[in-house]
Amino acid sequence: MSILASYRARFVEGLSRALDLPGAEIEKLVKPADPQHGDFSFGTFVAAKAKGKKPPEVAVELAKSLSLEGLEIAPAGPYVNARIAAMPFSREVIDQAYAQQERYGHGTSGTGKTVTIDYSSPNIAKPIAFHHIRSTVIGHSIANLYRSQGWKVEGINYLGDWGKQFGLVAVGFQEWGDPKRINDVAHLVDVYVKANERAEKEPAFDERAREFFRRMEANEPEAMKLWQQFRETSLSDFKLIYARLGIEFEHYEGESRYQGKMDAVIDRVTATVGTKVSEGALIVDLPYAENEPPVLLKKNDGSTLYATRDLAAAIDRQERFKFDRSLYVVATDQSLHFRQFFGVLAKMGLPWADRLVHVNFGRVKGMSTRKGNLKLLSEVLDEAHSRALTKVKDNIAAGRIETDDPAKLAEEIGLGAIVFGDLKNRRTTDYEFDWDQVLDFEGHTGPYLQYAHARACTVLQRGGGVPASYDASLLVLPEERALLRQIATLPVVFQDALAQNEPSLVARHLLEIAAAFSRWYTLGNQQREHRVLVEGQPALQAARLALTNASAIALRAGLGILGIGAPQQM
Repeated sequence: MSILASYRARFVEGLSRALDLPGAEIEKLVKPADPQHGDFSFGTFVAAKAKGKKPPEVAVELAKSLSLEGLEIAPAGPYVNARIAAMPFSREVIDQAYAQQERYGHGTSGTGKTVTIDYSSPNIAKPIAFHHIRSTVIGHSIANLYRSQGWKVEGINYLGDWGKQFGLVAVGFQEWGDPKRINDVAHLVDVYVKANERAEKEPAFDERAREFFRRMEANEPEAMKLWQQFRETSLSDFKLIYARLGIEFEHYEGESRYQGKMDAVIDRVTATVGTKVSEGALIVDLPYAENEPPVLLKKNDGSTLYATRDLAAAIDRQERFKFDRSLYVVATDQSLHFRQFFGVLAKMGLPWADRLVHVNFGRVKGMSTRKGNLKLLSEVLDEAHSRALTKVKDNIAAGRIETDDPAKLAEEIGLGAIVFGDLKNRRTTDYEFDWDQVLDFEGHTGPYLQYAHARACTVLQRGGGVPASYDASLLVLPEERALLRQIATLPVVFQDALAQNEPSLVARHLLEIAAAFSRWYTLGNQQREHRVLVEGQPALQAARLALTNASAIALRAGLGILGIGAPQQM
């Protein structure tokens, strides 16, 4: 339980005893208070009605009767407000940060539970394009959130390695491919774009691609050999990008895993929900809304579709992992597919169907593989590094940045800028990418957070390091209390972000911590006695260094959840 949660529970328990009401009823009525009045607030309306009294009268009586350690209780009209006292709260927050370090905010609520997370999932025979950044970093941060709360995470990179598009790559490679460049993903992309353009103009060429895929589904050795080469080339290229981003998956799997298992799944659907033939295709026999496309299991040429493979994959994952929750981090434009797919599983009577969640997200606009207008993720990361390196060198020359390794720092800043630039947005929104915004050291950006962390580390170094002991009661400034409150809130934010599968909550709260730290740290610019490294007052300096360290720990822990590095020099 987080420190804030423990104080809230104390308030709930005290109210429950005083009113002789179940804690569960009180729990629903305790809300965050207006910051001017406290931390928690309880409306007395229900209790007043039961007692036949006016709510303000009951609030006054309750406030007088409650004596709770670490909480200051006061009435405010019909409400009873609780404010967390400075002590022992200040010491508890700092001690917890000291004890947990990079695991600050981690918990055990998920112990014994398993979650599968399907994310990133690019198509083979293509490189990872920039628009893949969303599924990749959102999925990675959500996986980190689940791990932080004790869940066993089975992260699955479910490769798009099956379907007619590989027929297009194959026949395109036969037309224009260079066998010596079969291990070059960029060459495969050129081939795919040309093949796609030709297929749109020439039905006969498109039919050749369909025929190649039918050969794949028939497990023809020559077709499978070429497909396997495309897959290995792509996977090697993907892993370089993931390593650069610091992302590891528990499993690399793909739609091809379920080749040969489709008929068994179709039989199960037929036996439970029912199937029928429509225009030569096999569809799930469901009532469909007007103009709603049916769930296709087989096309009129006998080829399976990804809906069939997704059904097989879900059943397989439950059998293998016995998951308590299964997440699919996939764009919003696939919402209909997931609604139908989950609905079929439910109609099949599978008791775990309600554990599946479509974690949808908006798009980075203006990217399209099919038309050849493709911005590669690797190119964006390279440009981020280059732009960050220019900024780092400029800041070194101006004396604003200190670093022993400009290139390494530029890589951390560049990656942090790209990742945070995505994750600060609520995942369901679209966003426009802007270089000036994501690399701004003073805006709501990754570099701003990294700089706040590095500044805290520099202050600690100049102050002689982390103090072995400190007196938290000396932290009496309003800005210190505000900073402690933001640090204490981070574990609660982790839990909320997990519940909503929403990493932007973490990103935005880190901005709050960094801003609170900056406001406190810069007090010393106006008054010397407010400096962290205050002269002639070793006990006060130790307390402020302890708070500085707790700030750095919280920023580092939150950045770690987001998959962003925390430089110590900057």
